Amino acid sequence: FDVELKDSEIPKMTVKNSSIKLKRIGENMTTGEIVVEGDVGMHLGVEMKGGKIVVNGNADNWAGQGMKDGEIIIKGNAKDYIGSTYRGGYKGMSGGTIIVEGDVGHEIGEYMTRGIIHVKGNAKSHVGIHLSGGIIIIDGDVKDRIGGEMVKGAIVVKGKVVDMLPTFKFEGIVEDPVIKIRKKDEGVKVEGKYYKYSGDYCLNKPKGQLYISVESNPDLRK
Repeated sequence: FDVELKDSEIPKMTVKNSSIKLKRIGENMTTGEIVVEGDVGMHLGVEMKGGKIVVNGNADNWAGQGMKDGEIIIKGNAKDYIGSTYRGGYKGMSGGTIIVEGDVGHEIGEYMTRGIIHVKGNAKSHVGIHLSGGIIIIDGDVKDRIGGEMVKGAIVVKGKVVDMLPTFKFEGIVEDPVIKIRKKDEGVKVEGKYYKYSGDYCLNKPKGQLYISVESNPDLRK
């Protein structure tokens, strides 16, 4: 691969001819911008504290792991554990924004406490498992086990949901909701009609919010 640095007030680096073998790009990054032309390996933007990473390709597992601030944009697909924690850990992404324009794998947002993950494609199992804050938005379909053991935070699914966990409580249908995790939050508005659920009631006094598109899932409540 090739690296090109540009002199400016905000440092910018371009990585050309990248491949999935190139790991830990932007680890502990605090400022500046990294543009990657090609695919990236595991641990993109691990413990990132600021700045911006743009990947014009696909990303392997653990992108944005333990991310605290900043922005990651993945133009292709991303694999498993996006914005999650380390193996055996319990503190995932705590700030910043991750945008994936393609599909993602399993267990995105695991133990996430704050921030936003926006997936414009589909997601596999265990979206937002152990979620305790932040907002996850999936524009496409989700396979199953959404929000398992979530205690706080919100998950929005605009596409189809294959299966729902039985430990979520139906709260009604809402239109164009403005989602807030804390009262002082400005909120994130999502357009459309949604089935709103609370949970996960396998835990004590959960405050998790789950929004499922009515249009994409007309038979969900039948």
